[in-house]
Amino acid sequence: MGVLPGIGPKRVEALAGVGVRTLEELLRYFPRAYSDRRSMARIADVAEGDVVTVEATVLKSRHIRMRGRMSMAEITVSDGSGELKATFFGRGFLARAFSEDKRVVLTGTVSQYQGLAIKNPEYEILSGDEEDRLNTGCIVPVYPLAENVTQRYLRRWIRSALDAVSGESVDPLPESVRRERGFPPLGSALRSIHFPKSEEEAQAARRRVIYEELFAIQLQVLKARAKRRSEPNQRRHVVDGPTLNAFTQSLPFPLTAAQQKAVDEILADMEASWPMARLIQGDVGCGKTVVAVHAIAAARDGGFQSAVMAPTEILAEQHHRTMKAWLDPLGIRVALLTGSTKGAAALRGSIAEGDIDLVIGTHALIQKATGFQRLGLVIVDEQHRFGVAQRLALTQKGAQPDILHMTATPIPRSLALTVYGAMDLTLIDELPPGRTPVTTRKVIPSKEAAVYNHIKKAAGQGFQAYVVCPLVEESEETSLRAATAHFEDLANGVLAGLRVGLIHGRMPGPAKEEIMNRFKAGDIDILLSTTVIEVGVDVPNATTMVIEDAAQFGLTQLHQLRGRVGRGANESRCYLLGKTKTPEGRKRLDILCETNDGFVIAEEDLKLRGSGEIYGWKQSGLGDLRMADLTRDARLLALAREDAEVALQS
Repeated sequence: MGVLPGIGPKRVEALAGVGVRTLEELLRYFPRAYSDRRSMARIADVAEGDVVTVEATVLKSRHIRMRGRMSMAEITVSDGSGELKATFFGRGFLARAFSEDKRVVLTGTVSQYQGLAIKNPEYEILSGDEEDRLNTGCIVPVYPLAENVTQRYLRRWIRSALDAVSGESVDPLPESVRRERGFPPLGSALRSIHFPKSEEEAQAARRRVIYEELFAIQLQVLKARAKRRSEPNQRRHVVDGPTLNAFTQSLPFPLTAAQQKAVDEILADMEASWPMARLIQGDVGCGKTVVAVHAIAAARDGGFQSAVMAPTEILAEQHHRTMKAWLDPLGIRVALLTGSTKGAAALRGSIAEGDIDLVIGTHALIQKATGFQRLGLVIVDEQHRFGVAQRLALTQKGAQPDILHMTATPIPRSLALTVYGAMDLTLIDELPPGRTPVTTRKVIPSKEAAVYNHIKKAAGQGFQAYVVCPLVEESEETSLRAATAHFEDLANGVLAGLRVGLIHGRMPGPAKEEIMNRFKAGDIDILLSTTVIEVGVDVPNATTMVIEDAAQFGLTQLHQLRGRVGRGANESRCYLLGKTKTPEGRKRLDILCETNDGFVIAEEDLKLRGSGEIYGWKQSGLGDLRMADLTRDARLLALAREDAEVALQS
């Protein structure tokens, strides 16, 4: 930064606070908006409610002291056609800056304050020199500001930086890509972003820089994938052995076309010359588990152990019950290892000796005390809930084991290819036959009684229901009904006479398992729960889902909770209770009522939330995005991947 005039130690420190330490980072400190100052509004023409930019001369300025320590600056300006006030609440010190006869540019919304006025406008004090051409009479960039750094300083420094590197920029985009996509060279794009001659020029330049960021990410992802595929595999699994064949023949139902495609891709990976790293992505209820068991059976045929890691004990226990029922008859030895497992030391000894073929568990699998004899396959369910280090810790317990990730949280394909880095992607976009779409409805508080009447009627017909609450205990900071208190209210009130059970994340493992077993067996009519039942719970006889204070949940989480019903052929319903206090909350509930398609829901969820919080995607080592948005720019993301694939092949 020292190569530019006017940037002393304090300003260097301030710029470092916003990530600007080098000339290149300064050039890529992009405007957050633009102010079109090519033609200023005449003060005589402005009206209340207008958003205007005026250039005028200060007639007078005064510092007004208010109650307490508050103060304000009030200035009056004129452009020859009329006068206008500008007020700066809480910033009385500015009165000194707006001295009489100063030329200023003010931008803001016109309101009333002893006549027409602009409250707390953005402002520029012109200096009357050559530099004013950067601040008025043109499209002016508006930057995010740091302490001790003004808009004028930033514009001056960035113009100097552009002049300093003129003709020297190394363009990271190949010339063939620029020509194919019609992008300007980097130097021209940077100048057009900071000091555009038109809005169209700025948009074209921004599009080029967005594409460049996405192209760099895709190159990184594809290079990592190519590196993995270049690593020699220490073993290839048997994919047509007796255990796998016996399992296939034992299934009482045919696989869907999407499931069969997933199985074929997994088995092809397992006999390939490189270790498998594949993500199985599918909506709730699409049948990912049975697909994964094919891989476990194939690993067993080669004499290898498998490990399945789940984020919660409930999900681990669910997998254990399901997989044990399928694999016990085939002679595959299955065990469950969680923090609640009794006799864990002895079980770990059996695993280390190779006496267990399949271990299903939680974080207990990655503890130092857990070792394997021949770990050849690692399956991570709901993989976005684990950090990179946790997933790596499990894979390092074997010698280059094949890795299969699963998630029931759909995200758009082009985004998934980026978020999940170097993994190959399989999409199961088809539900097994016999599933009935869930009818979803919003319910206002005055209509809640009808919901519980439906639950009682369904229970009388032998069907079960979930009631989900956000909290376990009452909080001083929120009025949401807690599961423990609500349990008592329902069991002794509107649901009196029915068998009501309670489950939440703070209960000991054995207690949770007992409740779930009773619910599965039909000994509990209504299961009151927190979000511990969000994933993995499969009770086909449960046909009603009630979500209390539904607007407090995220859209994807609501879809996951709804996925606990509709798992059989009977008509199922999901009721979304509580008031919605924000437009975003209403939008989430409306989307859920309109569609059952998890991928449509995921698209809408990303539009609402943006891509900055997508399941910790930064874990994968992708660089920061200064301008691109993985959701908004999904189309450019797909084009960037195509071009990156071509670039790596050339």
